Amino acid sequence: MRMKKTALLLALLLLGAVVAAGCIGSGDTATQTSTSPSSTSPTKTPSSTPTTTSQTPSTTHTSVETEKSFYPVTIRDFANRTVIIKKKPERVVTLAPAITEDLYYIGQFDEVVGVTDYDDFPPGVANLTRIGGYGKYAKLEVIASLKPDLILVDSYSTPIMESLEKIAPVVVVDPHGLNDIPKALELLGKVFNAEDDAKKAIAEFNARVDAVSSAVKDEPKLKVFYIVWSNPLMTAGGGTFISDVIGLAGGENIFKDASGWPTVSVEQVIERDPDVIILTPHCGMTVQDVYKGPLANTRAAKDGRVYLIENENDLVHPSPRVVRGLETVAKLLHPDAFRVSYPLTITDFAGRKVTIEREPERIVSLAPSITESLFYIGAGDKLIGVTKWADFPPAVKNITRVGGYGKYANLELIASLNPDLILADSYSMAILNDLEKIAPVLIVAPKNITDIYDAIELLGKITNREEAAESVVADMEARVSYVTSMVEGRPKPKVLFITWWNPIWVPGNGTFQDDLIRLAGGENIFSDMKGWAQVSMEQVLKRNPDVIIISAHGAITPEDLCNTELANTNAVKNGRVFSISDENLVARPGPRIVYGLEEVAGYLHPDAFNYSFQPLVCNATASQGG
Repeated sequence: MRMKKTALLLALLLLGAVVAAGCIGSGDTATQTSTSPSSTSPTKTPSSTPTTTSQTPSTTHTSVETEKSFYPVTIRDFANRTVIIKKKPERVVTLAPAITEDLYYIGQFDEVVGVTDYDDFPPGVANLTRIGGYGKYAKLEVIASLKPDLILVDSYSTPIMESLEKIAPVVVVDPHGLNDIPKALELLGKVFNAEDDAKKAIAEFNARVDAVSSAVKDEPKLKVFYIVWSNPLMTAGGGTFISDVIGLAGGENIFKDASGWPTVSVEQVIERDPDVIILTPHCGMTVQDVYKGPLANTRAAKDGRVYLIENENDLVHPSPRVVRGLETVAKLLHPDAFRVSYPLTITDFAGRKVTIEREPERIVSLAPSITESLFYIGAGDKLIGVTKWADFPPAVKNITRVGGYGKYANLELIASLNPDLILADSYSMAILNDLEKIAPVLIVAPKNITDIYDAIELLGKITNREEAAESVVADMEARVSYVTSMVEGRPKPKVLFITWWNPIWVPGNGTFQDDLIRLAGGENIFSDMKGWAQVSMEQVLKRNPDVIIISAHGAITPEDLCNTELANTNAVKNGRVFSISDENLVARPGPRIVYGLEEVAGYLHPDAFNYSFQPLVCNATASQGG
């Protein structure tokens, strides 16, 4: 099921702040390297294990009489402080997102009245008062105005502890590793007279951790590189929750010999050669960046095992929520341990029902977009044949070429590879019968952005890479949502997209370029035409575009337009003529199309995206005769 989470959009808009609180969990600066509650050794215990005492046997009944018999209760928190809770807390402020989540898991979320700016779970936090930043960056006056009867903090609030204690009793809940999460739940269960609920939450947490560990116990330990930040290149060292999760998920953190959040070099990463690279939405690097940059030389990039985690807070918040991150990472590292049930019967984009008897291991792709999609979902290592036009990611250069695109494929060569699955788009329909004699064939032919999401999820299902496919789709949806939100309400410039010059060919309704122009906040002047259309100079001049975008292989440059009749259009007069940097970003229906959308949006609304460009300036003596 497609995962649409508005938290990703918010994170893209608040990149700097989220990197600080979500990516590395260390204060309000992205480059801070001191350890945080989620970066200390998982085997280190607090100076004294938190304990509780009460004047009567504990009870979970919530009647007035039982509450009176339970309270006051004296507890010792994670800082070895003795705190007396006189009555059941009913107005609670939390200064750490993980504590808010703990209360949710033990059924006490309704008592929360204030949370930090970085709380994103459970969904109900959206309706609560925000009390400022994490820990010491909280706003004391806002906290006081909420009249809390309890404040819950971790060690990041130590500098303001005295000020907080003047407002209400303060309890420190500060887990240092996965093993401390049950201790935190137990402590909070005592504080809120919810011991049975805490025990249930602990049992479920332990059971889910054990289930993941059991599923991957016989799998090989894969070397993992987790990217916290791109510039400088930062990762998670040993003794962080992320490193713990990687280990439990059947992996080995390649920098577990470092501590905290170390800065590393590209050379160090290449030398340790990870099998898998994990990114987050806010780390400053995309999957495409890995494939196009120096990290393309790693085994992870060559095998197509570069993944983007949808929400890194699933990994760094020390609450039962961390199991979600654990399950995600385990499925990315060892999908076979969680394999779907075969045979699968799939309805493809041509409406055909195709049965996949077993997980495909030898795939031939007859469309570059399908090839790219397989790499993005971590199934690139299953490819044994691609077309001669497949050029991304760089690892495809080592895969056998089976001829041209679609119907121009070499059937004899495909047969010689003994594929167990052939993936093609509608351009292969002419040779479908011949292909079916070789292996099962699935047609994957998206027509718009929504179809691309469906295509990626379909590919994830048939290759047993559903978790990775959902992450790819979630990232794409977040990027599209960001663009559309930034252009909403702005004037829509009229756009001419030239795919070929002399004669002039343009995209009409039903093409990806038309879809991108609309999503980017523009109006395709030939959207009334269907498919690819040949148009005349007179038609273009009559519709007078405000912006002209030229295909990278359109056989003309922006400067050349100065010597044509298009010099009379508003677009050329105002210098708003652009060339697409990479044709494949706007033509291939795969994960990279969102980068094409971002590029087009920058051309149409440069102010919205801080896009600087050099306007086209035509020589006054240039001919405008055509």
